[in-house]
This record gives sequence, structure tokens and C-alpha cells, in this order.
Amino acid sequence: MQQDRMKPRGMMVIHQFRPIINGAELQAERLAVRLAQRGHEMHVFTELRVPGSLPEEDMQGVRVHRVDFKMAYRILAGVESTFRYLAKAQRNYDILHVHQAFGHAVVSIVAARVFKKRCIVKVACAGSYGDLNVFSKFPGFNGALSIMKQADCIIAISSDVEKELLEWGFSPGQIRRIPNGVDIEYFKREQPFPERDLVRFVLIGRRTPQKGIDIALQAARILMNDGLNKKFEIKFYGSDHSEYDFRHMAEELGVTPLVEFLPHQDAIRDILHHAHSLILPSRGEGMPNVLLEAMSFKLPVIASRVSGVVDIIEDNLDGILIPSEDSHALASAMKRIIMESDLAARLGRQARKKVASEFSLESIADKYSALYEQLWR
Repeated sequence: MQQDRMKPRGMMVIHQFRPIINGAELQAERLAVRLAQRGHEMHVFTELRVPGSLPEEDMQGVRVHRVDFKMAYRILAGVESTFRYLAKAQRNYDILHVHQAFGHAVVSIVAARVFKKRCIVKVACAGSYGDLNVFSKFPGFNGALSIMKQADCIIAISSDVEKELLEWGFSPGQIRRIPNGVDIEYFKREQPFPERDLVRFVLIGRRTPQKGIDIALQAARILMNDGLNKKFEIKFYGSDHSEYDFRHMAEELGVTPLVEFLPHQDAIRDILHHAHSLILPSRGEGMPNVLLEAMSFKLPVIASRVSGVVDIIEDNLDGILIPSEDSHALASAMKRIIMESDLAARLGRQARKKVASEFSLESIADKYSALYEQLWR
């Protein structure tokens, strides 16, 4: 479908966006900005979730539209209002670029068909925490799935996501593998590592069981029992959830002097500059931004062998992979980083090399720009 304009216009459809800045939101924002820099007129359609946020805002060349209604998430709620908005805004986009495969994706696919547009759906995660596994538990899923299979393209960010899509019956020709990306110039070490008298591990993410906070606390107890309590500390950065009291768990384990719970911070580079290693003992992931960012910073990383992570790390080459749910394996890997400075430095160097060659945000944006052009021809 050839158009007079030079580049097809994109509208990202996502339930939450800045000032909420979790992993999916950051990926959407960074990608939208890069696509705008490549000549695509870019919009974001999202909910107004934080009081005081602007309903309309220009952000680094991207037009953000925050609406005061609940976008479709479950299959039978929010559908009409979401469709009505996409109908009203149809002159702003050629490509609907949906983040996560839930009700808003189904509505976007229908809107794209009705208004002769194109629709991309990016699946954020596989496994028990994955989009389709969660979505499948909602009433009306079978009908929604048949619509989802009419998307022009489904983005699989990892091998596990691609495998799941095939298992759910999506066409191989419909699936495109495009991973998440990292800005390797912004996330670049500009000062030496701090002294290693006390090795600082950081765990960055919301404080829920999915992120394995409990596993990290148990590993701290194991290292303490091994007599290493004067050799390390763990700093947890992220938002608390009232139903999970990890501070109390730390007290029960006797590791309170070794750990610190800190709020989410935007100054992620400062955190990484003052750390020696990132740990990510998650029970499930998509393709974590913080892992790519830490690797770009030459930090040695320790992460669970879960979806998305295994597409980034090669064990003992550019990071250390551990089994999920295994605090002893985490403690053993942390002990290696504490005791073997040469290993830590080598893993960090190789990590930077890996993300620069395979996960640069610029190369990922080029792939999406080419996909936009291909779909809109």
C-alpha cells in the first residue's frame, strides 16, 4: 500500500507509559523515540494512570495521548471505548504497534482491519508469567485468539516466545524475532569500578516473587554462614508491594545488616557505576532491560535460566546462568564473583561485547523501521 508520505506513521498501544517506567514502558518509549528520529511520525495511546500527568504531551518527538478510560485488557471490558478511540485517531497512524498480547491487542487488530491499517503485536513474555498463558485464563479467550492470529505480524522477543506462539497455532510466517535493545552509548561505563573491599551486588526490579527477592535473601544467608558477611552487600532497588514483606524475611533470616531496600531510581547509570555485579534470580522474564543495561556497563551478571535471559547470556562466557528457584546456586555464583576478580572482569568485558554486537537499540530500531516499511508497501 504505497502512500504519498515518506515514512509510515506508527501508534504504540500500551496500557501504561511514562511517568510509569517499568521494563515494557521503557522499551516502548526508547523505541518510539528512535523511530521518530528515523522519520516516522510516532504516537503513543495509553491510559492516564498518574494524577497530574498531561493528557497530551510531546516527548522527544513522540506525541503521547493519555486517556481517562480503561483500555481493553480482559476480553469483555474496555473494548468499545478502546475501539472508539482508535477510530477517532485513525488519521494519526498507518501501523498500530501493540505492546503485550491482551484485550487491547485484539481491539487493535480489528481496528486495523476495519480502517485498512496494519497491526504489529509484541509479545512481552513466555512461560507462566507470559502474555498468552495469562490471557488464556480470561473468559472468551478462544475467540480472542482467533482474532489475534489475524495480526499482520507478531513480534517474538525470545526463542521461548517464538516457541509458544507456534504451539498456540500462529503461522511461522507471521512471527518475527526482534529482541529488546539497549542504548550502548548511554549505558556505557565512564568511570572505573569501585574498590572491591565490599563487593556490591544489585537487584533492580519491583519487589515481587517473580523477581526472586526471596531467593537473593536466602543466598545472602548462605554466604553469611560461609563466613563471607564482611565481603559483600546486596542493594535492592524497586517499588514495594504491600502483600510481600521482604524486609521481614530479611530479619527472620538474619541478613538485615547485609541488605538494603531502596526505592526505584531513575538514575540507573549511577546505580550501575557503583555496583560490582547484577543479580537477577527471576522466576520469569521477558527480555529484561536491566540485564542488557548492566551488561552494557561491563557488569558481570548472574541470572536465572529463564525465558529471554537464555537468549542473552552464554553461561560462563558473558554471564553466569543459574537454575530458577535455587538459592544455593545463586550463592555459589556470587561467591565466584566475590573471590575471583579476574573472572568478574572477563565476564563484564564479554558482556559489553555481546550487547554491542547483538542488542544495540539502534540496530533494533532499524529492524522495526524496515518492518513498518515492509508492512505498509
